[in-house]
Amino acid sequence: MDEKNLNKYEITWERYEKALSNVLKNLADRGMEEITIEELWIETSLPKDLILETLKRGNVNIPEEIKLITDKETVIWGTKQND
Repeated sequence: MDEKNLNKYEITWERYEKALSNVLKNLADRGMEEITIEELWIETSLPKDLILETLKRGNVNIPEEIKLITDKETVIWGTKQND
């Protein structure tokens, strides 16, 4: 879904950013380090396109315990390992 189509719905991004931030914190508290978009979808019931766009905007607080967020084989977000 492109930005133009999302804008016509007058999306309040802060609401979705907060929801994803809370879910990621809860998943990190459960010891999860690698998260899939499907897991975020199950936890939030938000559409995949909305989850991806919200993450892309860069205002979601991702706990340091989370190392990787993927969509199938595609890395959506990840930390660089400096071993």
